[in-house]
Amino acid sequence: MSAPTLNEGTAVHVDRVAGSLRDSNTVMDPLDMGGARATRHSFMRSMIRRAVNAGWQIQLTHFDVDAAGCGSAVYEVRAESHLFSFVAFSQRLSEEERTDRVIAKAWDLTAALVEGPVDSERLERMRAEVPRQEEGRAEAGSLIWTRANRSERFFEYVADRLAAGLQPEAGKFGGSPYLIRSTAFYSNGKCGLADYEGFEDGHPLAIPYRAHMLTAWLLRELSYEMVQAVAAARNPDAVQLSGPWRRYLGMGNATGLGMVPYAINHPEVINSWAMLREVPLAAVTSRTAEPNDPSIPRVIGLMEQAIAYLAEQGDINTAPFTPGPELAETLTGLLEQLRGWVSTGIFAGRHTTHIWHELHDAAAAQGPAARGMVATVLTELSEDTDETVESLLRCDESRRVAAATSCAHLAADIDAAYCWIGAFDFSTPDSQQHFWFSSVNNEEPRRARLGADPGDKVQHPVDIARAVTELRVDLATADPTMCVGEFLLSNPRHRATVARVQNIGTLTYGEVRDNLLGAEFLPLNIQRFQLAIYGMENYTPQSTDWLRVTLMAGAPRIADLANGTADDAWMFTRRPQATDHA
Repeated sequence: MSAPTLNEGTAVHVDRVAGSLRDSNTVMDPLDMGGARATRHSFMRSMIRRAVNAGWQIQLTHFDVDAAGCGSAVYEVRAESHLFSFVAFSQRLSEEERTDRVIAKAWDLTAALVEGPVDSERLERMRAEVPRQEEGRAEAGSLIWTRANRSERFFEYVADRLAAGLQPEAGKFGGSPYLIRSTAFYSNGKCGLADYEGFEDGHPLAIPYRAHMLTAWLLRELSYEMVQAVAAARNPDAVQLSGPWRRYLGMGNATGLGMVPYAINHPEVINSWAMLREVPLAAVTSRTAEPNDPSIPRVIGLMEQAIAYLAEQGDINTAPFTPGPELAETLTGLLEQLRGWVSTGIFAGRHTTHIWHELHDAAAAQGPAARGMVATVLTELSEDTDETVESLLRCDESRRVAAATSCAHLAADIDAAYCWIGAFDFSTPDSQQHFWFSSVNNEEPRRARLGADPGDKVQHPVDIARAVTELRVDLATADPTMCVGEFLLSNPRHRATVARVQNIGTLTYGEVRDNLLGAEFLPLNIQRFQLAIYGMENYTPQSTDWLRVTLMAGAPRIADLANGTADDAWMFTRRPQATDHA
């Protein structure tokens, strides 16, 4: 998505904290990326915050489902001066038919977010197309198409419990509290969907991914209504989900290798996502505070919430990430240090008023997991950066070759911005053990072993470290005074790499500092970074290549909009207790 340059206020705000931004070689190290967690600036949090602050009104205007939860539903969303409708169609698939893979042809739930109202005629038109997904065609005003499947185990369990007049038991869900799991969100031109570049500045859905998050939020809300309807059909005296349960249940999701090539092929986007995390963090860590500062109790309270939240996650298999209880112990030690500073003004053996910088550094010394959690807590203090980071998300992805630049200048740019590629020796087999390609059968990106698996002739160009290394080698033999345009006439294979170096090398956080072809590369780290930006939590790796997560576990409900309760740190929501019936 392209957009105008930063406005003056945004540029000044970013420039003010530039000296406090963390080093790019640290931020874009996959190990650090693998410690990322959701923050107040993650897409789901910022969407709900906009909905509350701007007074959005959401109403279920149509709900026609049978005893099995099959049928249709419509929510109307009045967002400032705009009206949107969320339209969903539900069916019941057998276990044999149900798959979350891209190649699926049917789903338990399909839905669309559209502009304007939906009358009976429009509903029937959409019923004919939306459930077909990729094979369908969106009508004018359609913004998002999505699909999801029930968790047969969780959905039926909750329906049975409610029908029996009981609330669910938290232990039944493990680390994945959800009723449905999403499998895709389509937008921005696919299947005839609207192009987001038509949204003017200030439009409630102009910020990238805001329409997706609104759709996900409504899917989650619909899952509540469906399970309660099924329970009521089984027993007219069924109870509804209690308040704590309606907050705790999220929406399931899983991600695979496809997110990794996306990160490499959209460096402008990844740079803006990293800035979304680093600018607010720098704004907080550059501040001074005294022990009586009102922000101190807030941070202490958030760390206490985080510790309690993590301590009860012993049933989540997080390897290779740090287990929740172990991370809780580390945070407990950091919290004790913070409380010691409150009493004495001394942290890590010295007097300081730069407590947030000291606390963050102490957490970083404990590893990426502790640093990531402390960064999430500290970022809660960055309310004044909300507009700044949102403006950073709309970026220009066009790249042009500066043909008149000399080869010497290009070589110097590589040595300055890409010095990290020197860590890789591409003469060794381990450095080029893998290649990436798209599977024709599964329609998804895959990673394969070079020399052992077919497909290397159509591999994805994700070998940035190798490509820049090869460009630098060829530049070393070129006339330093030769212009880049002339160099490319003899070396056309380097054109895309030259364009990348000239355009991406100038970005603060444009490149992941790793070799995606190497034997030691772990895709999970980059995947987790991206999922944290969306607002996912409960990271549960299933292999080196994919992991399960939940979105919106603990998030406010639509009914909470009028209460103004959207901006608390709901990512630390604990499991409901047996006494939670309200």
